[in-house]
Amino acid sequence: MNVREAHPAEHDEIRALLTTAYGQYAGEMPAALFEHYVHDLVDIDVSAGRASTLVALADDRIVGTARYYPAGKVEEVPLPENWAWVRGVAVHPPARRDGVARALMAHCTRLASGAAAALSLHTFGFMPDAIRLYEHLGYQRAPDWDISVSDHYAVGGDLVALTYRLDLLSAS
Repeated sequence: MNVREAHPAEHDEIRALLTTAYGQYAGEMPAALFEHYVHDLVDIDVSAGRASTLVALADDRIVGTARYYPAGKVEEVPLPENWAWVRGVAVHPPARRDGVARALMAHCTRLASGAAAALSLHTFGFMPDAIRLYEHLGYQRAPDWDISVSDHYAVGGDLVALTYRLDLLSAS
C-alpha cells in the first residue's frame, strides 16, 4: 500500500470516491444535512494550501483518501491551535478491510509527529467500524471538542460529530 499526496488531476476521482464511500450514511441524518456534509467533504480545493489531500494506492489504483491539516491550519472546526486534524477518510467499498484506512491514518500520524501535540478527527456514532479502528490505533474521545454538525451547517437536526484525538507528545 502506497500513500502519497494527490495530484490535482486526481481530484475528480477522489470526489467520486468520497461520494461513494459516504453514500452509505445518507439515511443516518436528515437529507438537507447529508447534502451539506457531502458537499463539504468533496470540496477539496477549499483547503488548498492548508491541507494535504492524500491517496492510498493499490496496484496503482486509488483505493482510499484522507485530508490532513497540520497544526495551526485548521479553520473548518474549533480545535486547539497545536492539534493537527484529519478528515474525509474514505475507502473504496471493495477495498475495505484491506488496511487502507490504517495506512492513511499511519501516514497522517507520521506527518503530525513532532509538529503537533495531537492528531484529531471527527466521526459519528453511526460509524462503528471507524470508531473501532480509531480506538484500536490509540485515539481517545475528546468530548470537549465535539461539534454540532447541524449548527455548523445551519440546518435542522441535532447531529453531533464526536471528536477523537491521538496524543502525540506522550508518544515521543
